[in-house]
This record gives sequence, C-alpha cells and structure tokens, in this order.
Amino acid sequence: MKSRFALAVVIFYGIWSSIGFNVIILSAGLKSIPHELYEAAAIDGAGRVKQFTAITIPLLTPSIFLLAIVTTIGGLQLFDSLFAIVGTANPAMKDTRSLVYLFYNTAFENNDKGGAAAIAVIILVMVALVTLFQFVMQKKWVRYV
Repeated sequence: MKSRFALAVVIFYGIWSSIGFNVIILSAGLKSIPHELYEAAAIDGAGRVKQFTAITIPLLTPSIFLLAIVTTIGGLQLFDSLFAIVGTANPAMKDTRSLVYLFYNTAFENNDKGGAAAIAVIILVMVALVTLFQFVMQKKWVRYV
C-alpha cells in the first residue's frame, strides 16, 4: 500500500465500520422525540429549519454526545484495523501509527516492558480525561425531555 493512501484507507475503514452503530443510535434518538412537539412548533409558525434547530438538535444531544465520546475513545484505542490493513512491514505504517500500536511495538518488538507500561499509562490518562470531559460537558450540553 502506498504511504500517501494508508491514512485515507484507515480513516475510510473507521467511518465505514462505525456507521451502522451511529445510524442505530441516531435513529433511536429521533424516534424518541415526541411528534407533538413538531405539531406545536408548526402551529406556532416554525418552519422546518427552525424545528430542526429548536427541537431535533437539542433533543438529540444525548445521542450525539454519546457517539462523539464513543468515537473519540475508539480512536484512542485504534490498533486492530491498522495492524490488519497496513501491517508491520509496510513503510506506510510510519504514517498511520497510533499510541496502541506504539505500545505493541515497544512491548513485543522492542521488548521494552517499562516503556510499554509508560505508554499504557498515557493511554489510560487520555481515556480518563476524555471521560472526565464527558461528565463535565454533559451537564452543559445534554438536555433531556
């Protein structure tokens, strides 16, 4: 695989592999919005765009926020698709490395268990920070009916 296409292929694979889950979560969120809200907004004179921005988006924020956090944490844990698509001997691997691959490479190819443990702690701290960010921002951004 050419080095310039490797990152694009991994990104395409990431989007393609997660789109089904995203559609299911967003569909469930859309079905949970009461139709009466749209009827009341239409009676009050709100158009489609106003209904979308004032009803749909605010009531979908729990689903959107969940998907954003799950996708971010999944991106931080990216390893298997890189390993399967690019492989270790491919020169394109230098363009698509992730922290989890760096952990694997340090622990098993370079046999540096201490360095690998340090990388694992960094990954743990990053995931914990993303989770903390989720808890803090959820109180501000997410609205329930």
